[in-house]
Amino acid sequence: MDPDIYQQAWQADTAQTRVTIHADLLLNEVQRHQRSFQATVFWRDVREVGGSLLMIPLWFYLGHKFSSPWTFYLTVPVLLWIAAFLLVDRIRHRCEPDEASLSLVLSVKDSLQQVEHQIWLLRNIFWWYLLPPSISILAFFVHVSWLSSSAWWEFVGTFTLFGIFLVVIYAFVYYINLRAVRTDLEPRRQELQKLLSSLSDETGNASDADSYEIVPASLSPFAVDRNVSHRGAAFRNLIAAIAVVGFLILAGPLVDLARRVSGSNFKSSVRSSGERSEPLARVVSQQRKAKELVGLAAMVMVDGKVEAAAAQGERKFGSGVSVEISDRWHVGGITKAITATMIARLVESNQLQWSDSVGEAFPDSSMHDDWKAVTLHQLLTDTAGAPAQFPRSVWTTRIPMGPERIVARRNAVLDVIAKKPQYPAGTMNVYSNVGYTIAGSMAEKVTGATWENLVIQEVFEPLELKGSGFGPPTSPDRTLPQPRGHRTRLAGKVAVDDETDNGPIMGPAATIHMTLKDMCTFATEHMRGELGHGKLLSAETYQFLHAPELNQYACGWIQNEPDAAIPYTTWWHNGSNTLWYAQVAFIPETNRVVAITSNDGDMEMAAAAALKIMTTDSIANHPKLSPFAAVRWNASKPEVRLREEWFQLILLNDVSVAEIVEFSRKTYGDKWQKRFEEDLVELMARMGHPTNNDVNLVVQSLTSGEQSVRKNVPMTEDNRKAIRNEAR
Repeated sequence: MDPDIYQQAWQADTAQTRVTIHADLLLNEVQRHQRSFQATVFWRDVREVGGSLLMIPLWFYLGHKFSSPWTFYLTVPVLLWIAAFLLVDRIRHRCEPDEASLSLVLSVKDSLQQVEHQIWLLRNIFWWYLLPPSISILAFFVHVSWLSSSAWWEFVGTFTLFGIFLVVIYAFVYYINLRAVRTDLEPRRQELQKLLSSLSDETGNASDADSYEIVPASLSPFAVDRNVSHRGAAFRNLIAAIAVVGFLILAGPLVDLARRVSGSNFKSSVRSSGERSEPLARVVSQQRKAKELVGLAAMVMVDGKVEAAAAQGERKFGSGVSVEISDRWHVGGITKAITATMIARLVESNQLQWSDSVGEAFPDSSMHDDWKAVTLHQLLTDTAGAPAQFPRSVWTTRIPMGPERIVARRNAVLDVIAKKPQYPAGTMNVYSNVGYTIAGSMAEKVTGATWENLVIQEVFEPLELKGSGFGPPTSPDRTLPQPRGHRTRLAGKVAVDDETDNGPIMGPAATIHMTLKDMCTFATEHMRGELGHGKLLSAETYQFLHAPELNQYACGWIQNEPDAAIPYTTWWHNGSNTLWYAQVAFIPETNRVVAITSNDGDMEMAAAAALKIMTTDSIANHPKLSPFAAVRWNASKPEVRLREEWFQLILLNDVSVAEIVEFSRKTYGDKWQKRFEEDLVELMARMGHPTNNDVNLVVQSLTSGEQSVRKNVPMTEDNRKAIRNEAR
């Protein structure tokens, strides 16, 4: 063959010059390009499948670490879908021909089939590659938008911005894949089709089946080396995927950052009071900083006296105005215990009965039959079958206090009881704001007074809770006399106005505010009632209120059995309207009440801080102190060493030693002497005579027999350690 003629044919722009080449040469060239194309597709699939599978553990980690696990976990099935789709596609379109047995025409047909399948895949990339992830991505965007918005228009605006971002990314991915089809795959398909057509013509006319006339270079599928590597498209796909994945990965920390960017940069000393305030002040400061809350406060009361109180943080984020111990805090669900107490007062005055039913209270309403037998007690123990929440319209309705609110509350209740309860009464415990609102409406019906006035008359006034009221505490921007509630947004902690709250219709469940002292006073009354000497209600009524039904839930209180953290039976409740957090507990065995509050709606962090405060040894348990350096026994009578001299103990804070010993025997059994020696503070508190940092003693000298009064003898840890070491 004349090389000049071959070169002219290869570079020709028309089909006039033809050159004959051997069939084996052309077959080898077709198969070489086919193998290269298959390798490109193979490594693309390896990247997609491998990347999807490797991202699954990453997604589980992100779901576990950040605040929206369900939206992250929803992505895992999508990753499995993409990997499975590509694997099944490869199995269904497996390309393993015996190249030695394939003719040139069959090789070209096989290459054409593979190219056409890849064109189909890329043209339909939206349905198998983009649409499945969009479900979890949109779910994630909805969740983030909801968390970061305070009104529906903010939610719509935030979600719209996220949606635009997703549309832009998807449009880019779709464009680069269609561009790859248009610039790479379509030209290759056309060239293969022309080659196949040329080969068909030649095989029909040629006299020599082992050689073919080559077409002009402009029509040759191999004149330009179209190794359709998709490297450009693959790179662009990779960039787009990194953008989406990177955004999703960063969105989790952004949400988490919003929870953490709070008053942590606000530096102020801890406000504290009480004889034993130092340990409480230390843990409040540590927890506010660790949980990055806007403000945090706590109080410990023993036998009705404030033992310790501490507060740190800002009333409003960025204001620089410190929270104070005397501030008022929204207590959310703690309102339930107050409503139950008010209703118990009405029961004791024979205006209500625990067995009163919803059917009896609202006889003229269009009520579902399953509601008719539901009792007042079941409503107060969250076993009535009531739904957890009212519709959003009830939350946002603002009705002024008075007869209008009674009517609005009753109408909201009637709407609920017209439908079937969510479960049969008495079978399950489901925390419900609706159930307590029904109970409050029943109290309004029999008395004619608003729930608010009933709470004032039956609880606030008898207990002198002068720092308590309804809704968030009033706090104008100009003066900020009280804390403001805060919600978490992507930009950080944002204060709300002093009217933002649950709707007043659901007041009986969650709308009271109180000072720390009022919270402790209220809980102390319940603790004393459990011990048999409350002043609002009889001992039997208090025990009825505190008796747990299902899931350890009583009438507005949760009963916890002793555990490693708090080794005493504890009654507690918490509450949050998503803008504030509060928790209160009473421990009858230690005569102790603890209240914790925060003006930060990050309930997860606030609850963790409250738990840490509650379980701190110096707060959950009595301090290990003693006024004596040593104790020994003489016929069940304690002899104590003060400094270097021994005395017989006669009185401790005007309580006779005989009385203390007798109580210790009854309470601790065989360990009564040990508890007297090592846990004197707890022993005195359980007797109802809590000690301070010092005590007054009446002692009798063992040498002279004379009695003397020792005033203000300090209670120290060193004395208690010395007693314990000697016992060991």
